[in-house]
Amino acid sequence: MGAPLLTLPSAASAAARAGFDRLRGVWFTLLQASVASGLAWYIARDVLDHPQPFFAPIAAAVSVSISNVLRTQRAIQMMIGVTLGIGVGTLVQSLLGPGAVAIAVAAMLALSVAVFIGHGYIGQGMMFANQTAVSAILVLALYRSNVGSERIADALIGGFLAIVFAIVLFPADPVKVLGQARMGVLGALQGVVSRTASVAAGGEAPPDWPHSAVDRLHEQLGGLIEARTTARQVVLLAPRRWRLRNAVRAADHQALHVALLAGSVLQLARSVAPAADGYRGVLPQSICAVLTDLAKATSLADSDPAAATAQIAVTGQHASELQSGAQDKTEVVLANVIAACVDDLQRVVELRQL
Repeated sequence: MGAPLLTLPSAASAAARAGFDRLRGVWFTLLQASVASGLAWYIARDVLDHPQPFFAPIAAAVSVSISNVLRTQRAIQMMIGVTLGIGVGTLVQSLLGPGAVAIAVAAMLALSVAVFIGHGYIGQGMMFANQTAVSAILVLALYRSNVGSERIADALIGGFLAIVFAIVLFPADPVKVLGQARMGVLGALQGVVSRTASVAAGGEAPPDWPHSAVDRLHEQLGGLIEARTTARQVVLLAPRRWRLRNAVRAADHQALHVALLAGSVLQLARSVAPAADGYRGVLPQSICAVLTDLAKATSLADSDPAAATAQIAVTGQHASELQSGAQDKTEVVLANVIAACVDDLQRVVELRQL
């Protein structure tokens, strides 16, 4: 009983440190969201004299949010969604008045319209559909007549301010955004390869492996997709970032090859588990060693490209030896998958150096 209780303060302390680290990483974005919300309220309430301009600060805060990724897209989705939702809510209000039935009808109609027209840029993610439904419901929940145009104006004020913050005043650094996402994927890949090496050597894998590794890697790949979209949008729209277009084009090309490397690593993990079972839990030492080398090279790919290149050369030599010396079908398959991982990683590092 005593030991678990003793771990509680240290666990709470670690959680608090992690929380402060997260806050430290996004504090400036949070400041932007709060300032944009206050400005939106001031313009709508004090300048335009709207009596209840809650849509304005909500639109600004939701669009800027806690991340500088996809801010412009969120703002546009929010403005269109709010405008559409207010139109739907106003229509239902004029036909049914306020009440539970009207809110249910408005929610169903708003979500249906959002699904019907929401695709591509506008429909990506849940922002557009959610804002459409929320806005329709709020029109009915905060019942007042003849304020539809006022609500739309408030939403446009908040969204416009978010776009100004995201494009004109504080555009994201696209190279940094891509770099952080790339590091996240490479870190997840290094973890997958390291665990795969351990499993190949007969180590005990977690009960949910490799599914947990696949989930984490796909989460990081989703972040990489959002980072690539953000980088392209920023260098296209933000005048302060136009000079980075060539750098972003190169970084985006490398990010694509990082995603291709992820596919090869997942194939490697998929191949090793049944192969290890076939060898009663332990593969030949040569395969285990080259997997360890591959994990080391992956860990160096972003932080030290020169060292990664040297490590990849060694790993590639060992992979070639595996291919030439493979004795059975299992070893042939594994050698080919390892060689593909080495080739993909080498391309990623080459592009990083460029």
